[in-house]
Amino acid sequence: MAYLLHPHRRVIVRRSFSPRRVFATVGRPVLFYTAIAAVVSAAHVAGWRRLDVPALPVSLIAATLGILLGFRNNSGYERWWEARTLWGGVVNQSRTFARQVLTFLPAALPPVEAADGERRAAAAAIVASPLLDTALAGAAPSGAAASGAARRSADGFDGAVRDLDGAAPDGAAPDGAAPAGSARSPRDGVASDGRSGDGTPPEASAEARELVYAQIGFVNALRCHLRREDPLPAIAPFFAPTVVEALRGEQNVPAAVLAWIATRLRRVLDGRRTDDVFRLVALDGTLTELTNLLGGCERIKNTPIPRPYDWLPNVMVRLYLLILPLGMVDDLGLVTPLVTAVIALLFLGLDAIGRAVETPFEGEANDTPMSALCRTVEINLRQMLGERELPAPVQPVEGILY
Repeated sequence: MAYLLHPHRRVIVRRSFSPRRVFATVGRPVLFYTAIAAVVSAAHVAGWRRLDVPALPVSLIAATLGILLGFRNNSGYERWWEARTLWGGVVNQSRTFARQVLTFLPAALPPVEAADGERRAAAAAIVASPLLDTALAGAAPSGAAASGAARRSADGFDGAVRDLDGAAPDGAAPDGAAPAGSARSPRDGVASDGRSGDGTPPEASAEARELVYAQIGFVNALRCHLRREDPLPAIAPFFAPTVVEALRGEQNVPAAVLAWIATRLRRVLDGRRTDDVFRLVALDGTLTELTNLLGGCERIKNTPIPRPYDWLPNVMVRLYLLILPLGMVDDLGLVTPLVTAVIALLFLGLDAIGRAVETPFEGEANDTPMSALCRTVEINLRQMLGERELPAPVQPVEGILY
């Protein structure tokens, strides 16, 4: 799929020092306080020394301010690192879910007999939304994407959201994948026992492939949810149109996708096999962990550092830099502006770093690279499905990873 690389959704990965970026962040305040120090130095040299203050109080303020900035920056870094840890968990749990789906689900669903009507009716009785109704339906796509069993037989499409060539049922292909018809049909050379002509294992069932693509859709929905972007364009390539339409009215699309996946699993593992309940419990544990990771990300997103805790260091740094030249000018004379510039760069830089890392999902320069992580999940899961044409990883652009 095509990713919209917003210019502010990024994380800096360049190791070299960038004076231009530093100046853009704190350059103007540093110049302002350096100019004030130059005025104080000129007045001191001219003999006007009424504003001179002892150096000891200035030094004590600097020590206190350094401790305050250290605490605030540690708190911000903990939030930044927790955000990255949570997204690392999302990546790992996505791989776990795909592995479980591909190994736990049956190769193909047995047909629903008349005797199973009561079981299907019981499953439908708990559904109270159009979204979950789509999860209880069959795996074949609907609407313009579906044209019946004749088309699936002719095109080698078995009802999942994508075939092994990465082609959508309507002939579209995601980024990096060959369009439908440009490669062999995924059913070419498959023997009656489900193995290909060269003896490779049978392909994933339609239900398994559909669930794996739904997991890719979940991580992209989470990315958009945290950035307060519309998730439907990003997840449309991974779901049938009826599911996307049903998600349109959801306030929390990632949570709704997890509910859809759970309902689909309940349909597939409906007790017709003796070990269905054990498989369902294992898969539900993974979905529960994904729900916890979603909640952790939302906690960081919706709970900022208390404003007084953020406001006090910012104000105190600026007040300190205003009185700093008055405490140094008697000892340093005309060198005061230079020393003031260095100290201002240090304190303003520390304040800016704390502000940058405390909001890892707000589009700052050090934002968690969620677009790159989503692409990693997509590549890994589609490769687990046996697809041959995969999108390329997201690469840093001018030292910035999106």
